[in-house]
Amino acid sequence: MKSSRVLIVAASAVTASFAVACNAFAAEPGTPASVLAMNQKPKGESVSITYVFVPKDGILAVYSGDPANRSHAKLLGKAALPHGDHRNVSIKLTGEPKTGEKLWAVIEGSSGKPFTNADGLAEQSFKVL
Repeated sequence: MKSSRVLIVAASAVTASFAVACNAFAAEPGTPASVLAMNQKPKGESVSITYVFVPKDGILAVYSGDPANRSHAKLLGKAALPHGDHRNVSIKLTGEPKTGEKLWAVIEGSSGKPFTNADGLAEQSFKVL
């Protein structure tokens, strides 16, 4: 009987530690928008954005061109995302980008205005391999 109690206490401690660990990976309130994209070879007409955190419902958009010159940027594809963190988000593009072409992913609100974080706009450039 005593060994059963020890087992129950040990199981409870392990369960509690998993709950604490899982909560540690959850985004804290007020976490800024972020996006991570790697240089990649597209799969057909799609690119994969490694990680996205959206603080409220928004849009992940992929553009070609230089982010510093937004007026000449061309929208290649987008996807609506609910708030929260997302991994390996596939974005279908309107055409297949050329090898060496520079693309950038940006998180926008429903109005089209980009989200910001401590570094400026929540965006990431990457190159087509």
